[in-house]
Amino acid sequence: MGRSGISNNRISNVMDRGQMKLDIKIIPVIFFLFISSTFQSLSFNGPDTFSDLAEKVSPSVVNISTTGIIENTGPQVPSIEDFFNFPFNMPSPEPSEREFSSLGSGFVISADGFIVTNNHVVENASDIQVTFTDGLKLEAELIASDAETDLALLKVDANNLPFLEFGDSDTAKVGNWVMAIGNPHGLGGTVTAGIVSARGRMLGGRYDDFIQTDASINRGNSGGPLFDLDGKVIGVNSMIISPSGGSIGIGFAIPSNLANNIIQQLQETGEIERAWLGVRIQEVTDEIAESLGLGKTYGALVQGLTTDSPALKGGVNEGDIIIEFNGKEVESVQTLPKLVAEADIGQSTKVVVWRNEKEVQLFVNLGKQPSLEELASIENNGSAVLIKELGIKVRTLTDEDKSRLDLAKTLQGVIISEINNDSFLIRQNIKKDDIIIEIQNKSVRGSGEVLQIIDEVVSQGKENVLIVFYSGPNSKKYIGARLSLD
Repeated sequence: MGRSGISNNRISNVMDRGQMKLDIKIIPVIFFLFISSTFQSLSFNGPDTFSDLAEKVSPSVVNISTTGIIENTGPQVPSIEDFFNFPFNMPSPEPSEREFSSLGSGFVISADGFIVTNNHVVENASDIQVTFTDGLKLEAELIASDAETDLALLKVDANNLPFLEFGDSDTAKVGNWVMAIGNPHGLGGTVTAGIVSARGRMLGGRYDDFIQTDASINRGNSGGPLFDLDGKVIGVNSMIISPSGGSIGIGFAIPSNLANNIIQQLQETGEIERAWLGVRIQEVTDEIAESLGLGKTYGALVQGLTTDSPALKGGVNEGDIIIEFNGKEVESVQTLPKLVAEADIGQSTKVVVWRNEKEVQLFVNLGKQPSLEELASIENNGSAVLIKELGIKVRTLTDEDKSRLDLAKTLQGVIISEINNDSFLIRQNIKKDDIIIEIQNKSVRGSGEVLQIIDEVVSQGKENVLIVFYSGPNSKKYIGARLSLD
C-alpha cells in the first residue's frame, strides 16, 4: 500500500507538471483569443467596404479635360539653340502665347447638367470636355467662377443626369471616414478612402477654411468630391502638399458649406457678393501685443482704412487691433477676412477693437465688397495712396501724365508720385514718375488694385513681389522687390 501510495503521488505530480506544460502552451492562444475578442468589441464606426457607396455615387463624378491659350508675361527663357545662334535668336522681351491642356475632376449637382469643379481646372480654357463613367463625352460651358475660393460652375446640355447633394461639412469631425473619387493623372473613376485629418486649414488665401484628409489625392483629383459615408459631398478636393508631386497623405478640400453658398450665387447671379469692412490689416506679433498691453497674441492690426469705408464710418481707427467680429474671436490676421465674407451685407455688426489698452465696442454697417475697378476709383480720388511695404506712393496714370511724359494714350498703370529714400526700389534705380504696369503677373490700372495684390502677397507670408515697370515702347523692366513688413 505504501509503495502504491508513493507511486500514485508520483503519477499525480507528473500529471500536474504535464498539465502545467499544457497550460503554458495554450496561454498564447488564450491571449490571442482575448485580444481578438477585445478588438471586435471596439466599434470604429467604419464600413466593411466602400463598394456600395462607390457604386452609388460614381455615375455623378466626371473627368474634365481642357485646352486653351495662355499668355507668358514673364521674360522668355532662351533654349540651347538660342545660345548657339546668338545674337540672331535672342529671347524676345515681348509676351508670347502658348497652348496648354489640363486634367481635372468634377461632379454633377443637378439633373439638367450643372457641374462643380475648381476654378484652376478651367481657368483660361477655350475648350472644356466632360467625360462620364459610361464613356459619354460632352462639351461644357463655363457659367461662372470665383478665383478667391477656387470654385467654378459648368453646364452641359443634358437631362436626367444622376446628381449629388452637398452635405453639412460642419459635421465632418476629425477622424471621420471619407471617400474621394476623381481623375488622378488621367486615370478616371479612381476611388480612395481615408479620414478627416484636420479642420480649418488656412494656406494663404483670404477665405481658406480647408478640410485636410489623408484620402489619396493626386494631380487630376482637383474639383472632385469628398464624400461622407452617407454619400453626401462634404468637400471639393482642391490641392495637395507634396514634394514629389504625388500623394503623401496631405490633401485639402473646400468645405461644402462654403462651396454650396458660392455655387448657389454663381448659379443665380453669375457673381459673388461679399460683405466689406474696408481695412488693411497686418499680423499682430508677440512684440506688438506686449507693447500695446494685449493679454495674448491675437487679432488683426488695422494698418490703414479705405476712404469712405464702412470701418472708417463706424469709428475704426488706424492702429486699432480688431479682436472680435460679429461675436466671434479674431484668432489671427487670416481669420478676419473670412469672418467678414460670411457676414450679411448691410448688417450692423459688432466690432470689438483693442485701443489704448482697453476694449472698445463699435457697430459697423457692412458694405458690399467693391470690384477692383471700383476700389481703385475709391482709393484714388486724384490723390496718391501709400504702399507702405514698398515705400512708395502711387496713383492712377492720368491723361495729363501721359502728355507730360510723352506716353501712349493707351498705356495703363499706376505712377509713382513719391518714393522713400530707404525703399528697396531706390537701389534698383526706380524713381518718381516711373510707371508700374504689373504686379505678380497681374495688370494694375489703379492704386486699389496695387493695395489688394500687396495685401494678398503679405497674407500668404511672402516677403518678395514681382513688379513690372514700363520702360518704353515694347519694353518692360522686371524687378523682384523685397517687401518691408515692419
